[in-house]
Amino acid sequence: MIVKKTVSFVLRLVFVAVCLLYALCDINTEAFKLAASHGDWLAMLGSVQFQDFDKLRQAFVQFDSTAIVVTTLLSFLGYAVMALRMNFLSGYDCGNWVGLKSFLLSMAVNNVAPAKLGELAKCFYLRRQCGYSLGQTISMVFWERFFDLNAILAMGLVVAFHFKLKMAFFPLAVGVGSIWACLFVVRKWPALADRVIAVIPVERLREFIIEVKLQLVHGVTLRYLIVLMIYTALVWLLYAIPTFLTVLWVAGLKLTMGQTLAVFILSALGMAMPSSPGAVGVFEAAVIFGLGLFKVDKELALAIGFLIHMMQYIPTTLTGLLVLARSGLSLKSIRHSEEAMDEAEESAQA
Repeated sequence: MIVKKTVSFVLRLVFVAVCLLYALCDINTEAFKLAASHGDWLAMLGSVQFQDFDKLRQAFVQFDSTAIVVTTLLSFLGYAVMALRMNFLSGYDCGNWVGLKSFLLSMAVNNVAPAKLGELAKCFYLRRQCGYSLGQTISMVFWERFFDLNAILAMGLVVAFHFKLKMAFFPLAVGVGSIWACLFVVRKWPALADRVIAVIPVERLREFIIEVKLQLVHGVTLRYLIVLMIYTALVWLLYAIPTFLTVLWVAGLKLTMGQTLAVFILSALGMAMPSSPGAVGVFEAAVIFGLGLFKVDKELALAIGFLIHMMQYIPTTLTGLLVLARSGLSLKSIRHSEEAMDEAEESAQA
């Protein structure tokens, strides 16, 4: 388990470092290749130059301050729909206020801790506030995140076909399709699922699958899936609005709706990937890459990416940490709980 975590940490560290290098620096590729061919490390370093921060400052100065305030306030509408969706996933039991606080808590923990620890924090918070089992809370978060993946895939396929990048989202399509296939098997042949569950040695995974199976057999109907799809569509519509407003209004870029959608989807993928706390560096690199496809200057693209990120990061972190402080939980207790569950899994597998 220690080796697995170490490898995971190193891979994330390298990925974040590459993204930061891409976001903050310009590389003279020809000079870099030439220096690398001669093994000249000093020349290789010399081919890497930081961005022009004076241009970056000028980009921020030119942004419309009124548009920034309006865009930031509108982002809170998305948080409200997140709360409605979580309340729906609880069977309208946890309430919208607890649903909102669980979302803010998870965002804050993800923003200050690595490896998407916020999802586990949300499970513990809902368990503490509502008395749910851990399997039930993990199941709720699973449906939330799974439908988010479906939303990213749907938008990604639209962009991929529009820009003739049909294979770009193929791995995600395979992953999402595989999950749907597993859910279909569990729903269609519950007895077979019971036999598979019985041989799973990991208690946390077994408890989660049992909860999902019970939902699939007794609670998940076509109406349930349609309502969840509508909530998810609203979540992502409102989540996209700040990006669209920042690109088209705050920065005043003359991009089409399709081009802006492509930038948003790439930024969403950057935010969703396990990397640094709050996807710092990765999110900005994704925005720069997306805007770079449409010939936007790198300094301006970095300013836009940083602004969008801060409009998301600062409000959710401040309010979420306040929820965390009042919840009786702590980052230390959440991390220790995760380690304890990992140790239990390791013992079961042994």
